[in-house]
Amino acid sequence: MVRFLSTLFIAFLSAGICQGQTVDQRYPVIPKPVSIQVSEGYFHLSHNLKFATPNKLLRPVSDSLVKYVSGLTHFPIKYHSAGSRNSICFAKDVSIPKDGYILRITPSKIIISYSDAAGAFYAFQSIKQLIQPLYVLDAKQHKSNYVIPCCEIRDSPAYEWRGFHLDVSRHFFTKEYILRLIDWISSYKLNKLHLHLTDDQGWRVQSEKFPLLNETGSWRTFNDLDSACLLQAKKNPDFAIDRRFVRADETYGGFYSKKELEEIINYATAHYVEVIPEVDMPGHMSAAIRAYPELSCTGSTGWGKEFSYPICPCKQETMQFAFAVWDEIASLFPSPYVHIGSDEVEKDTWESSGICRQFMKEHALTDIKEVQNYFVRQLQQHLESKGKKVIAWDDVIDGKVDSNLIMMYWRDWLKDSPGRCAGNGNSIILTPWSPFYISGHHSDSTFRELYEYDPKTHFPKEVMNKVIGLQSCVWTEEIPSEERFEYLVFPRLQALSEVCWSKGRDWLGFRQRLDVRMKDMDAGKINYRKPSQ
Repeated sequence: MVRFLSTLFIAFLSAGICQGQTVDQRYPVIPKPVSIQVSEGYFHLSHNLKFATPNKLLRPVSDSLVKYVSGLTHFPIKYHSAGSRNSICFAKDVSIPKDGYILRITPSKIIISYSDAAGAFYAFQSIKQLIQPLYVLDAKQHKSNYVIPCCEIRDSPAYEWRGFHLDVSRHFFTKEYILRLIDWISSYKLNKLHLHLTDDQGWRVQSEKFPLLNETGSWRTFNDLDSACLLQAKKNPDFAIDRRFVRADETYGGFYSKKELEEIINYATAHYVEVIPEVDMPGHMSAAIRAYPELSCTGSTGWGKEFSYPICPCKQETMQFAFAVWDEIASLFPSPYVHIGSDEVEKDTWESSGICRQFMKEHALTDIKEVQNYFVRQLQQHLESKGKKVIAWDDVIDGKVDSNLIMMYWRDWLKDSPGRCAGNGNSIILTPWSPFYISGHHSDSTFRELYEYDPKTHFPKEVMNKVIGLQSCVWTEEIPSEERFEYLVFPRLQALSEVCWSKGRDWLGFRQRLDVRMKDMDAGKINYRKPSQ
């Protein structure tokens, strides 16, 4: 009798869930799929749920789904042969686009169709977002029961490159927190994690060839930005500097060991996220110059008209340093992509250097800007000889560059830069300062501006033909804590995912789906900014 009442109660709730719900509330998937064919009924995650034994390629994805569902329902789940009732199974379909999937959910079965393992993984993320709780009226067990609304989802990404950039130089984050970040970005189908590992304020990657990069370059005395954070912390605790990275009360720093970076890379790979390292050269190199002053033209760090003193590419030993540093990085990161920075390079010290004047004469360079492009070209050729594809900020298009260099466009006040990149034959990753720099002011208007960004309305066809994707950037000058990071990033991360993945925009539908996803953030204790209704 108890079992009958329980079943009746579940049926009652199943019938009632969809009353008054919109499609976005019933299927709250972010990013929005290409299409959802709505069906009545639910697939129940019951005690007799079975998983069809997957092939070797999909076993990690399937094991993750089994672990998730088992942890949610507290029911033990085993693999069985395909075709069983109340089962979840996989089906290979080579016609599905890269990273895409088809998800067919009926009351008796879930079929995940895929063409590659990443597509199956993304189907898993959609399933997680579709699961809804029902509570079983069972006097003995009081266990929760979960259902998934029936439907057919066909989905694939709008862009190949769906990126998230994090600056760990200005302020540092633990390995464990980077793993959490990978969980977040992969759950919303982003697939690139761009780590800005070095800058004036700190060198964050272990170097065995140049140990002073860590002994000296990884640490700094509190600077003006640290002081600004300490001042703001008096009113807002989110600005408090993480004391795990402070020693002697006034020195800030830290770095990832190679072992820690290997853990990050392996974890990311299991979540279909590619980790792209950036070591910014020849500018933004004060941390390295503090450790090895001979790298600069002046023999010291310093500040020019706008930016810090760069390293001196006119010295052969400096070029050898750059090659050796990148040899270590290239061997550590398996991604074919590397980012060499090359933005905001102060050239005053080159202009006043006798070494550089002689260098320009020997290499027939007539403009000081050509020194930067010579450096970029040499470093690009060196890295390409290691099998790498090289990315740089679009500042370098102001000179002559190789067409194989991938441009990351951020200077949105220079409207002609993407056109010049495309005209030169360069592939482009779009990360325009506004609205993709999500470390800045977070408001309802900036949130919606990011969501509604459509590059096709900003750039002509010849530029869009060279665009491989989009990426947000988080710069951490004034983000000294995990709490501040989360406040600025969420829920803009969810908006970013839809801009990168989905082929259309629906602000009202997105807000309905986000209302459900905010419950996930509450459960995960994420310090997000709650947007107004």
